[in-house]
Amino acid sequence: MSTQFRKLKNDLDDIENESMGELKEHQRQNRESNSKLPNYILLFAFIITLVVYSGSKFNFSLLNFQKPFIELANSINEPSEELLNGMGTWLADMGYGELTHEELKELRKKGVTATYTDNIRKIGYTDVTLEQMVELERADVSSTYARMMKELGYTLSIEELIETRNNKLTASFTSRMLDLGYTKEELTIENLMRLTSIGVTSTIVERLLKEKGQRPTIDELVRYRISNQN
Repeated sequence: MSTQFRKLKNDLDDIENESMGELKEHQRQNRESNSKLPNYILLFAFIITLVVYSGSKFNFSLLNFQKPFIELANSINEPSEELLNGMGTWLADMGYGELTHEELKELRKKGVTATYTDNIRKIGYTDVTLEQMVELERADVSSTYARMMKELGYTLSIEELIETRNNKLTASFTSRMLDLGYTKEELTIENLMRLTSIGVTSTIVERLLKEKGQRPTIDELVRYRISNQN
């Protein structure tokens, strides 16, 4: 990695982190203002009631009333030119070609950043397309999940990463099941998804292990969970 590219990567990381910091601060401020929410709701309800009651007398458009707030929200969420330029350069260096600012903005709206893409590629998914990156993000596949599953001995394809997360599989559950004595032959991806899709947890497995004095089979866990649905 060249010095210039390493500097670009670090600068973009800093910008991404700064953006995340601003988001967390905004969320903190939102939490602090929650105590005022009931008053705001009452005020808003009063305004809406007044508008509806007044009707044509004031010629007041609710859409026009909302428009400035919508524009303000969009401007706050708009990424900076510096961030987009850095993201575009980084993605181009990863082999994704020259992307327009509109394309970069669309990727960010879908949760895909250059940092996320780079982290996924470092795990070994060097052929991942940007379309697949969007699908991974939509399925809540974090680079941490992909890396941990690989460290646990599961070499998953892009499609399998998406499918396992859609079935709520976590690396933590997989690791706990291995700790409880189940083998990888027992804990196939298909079996792991069977367990998580119906709500089998490591806590349930631990309890049954203590009650029976031996590990229940995968089929026994499935039958138990189905028979004890709340």
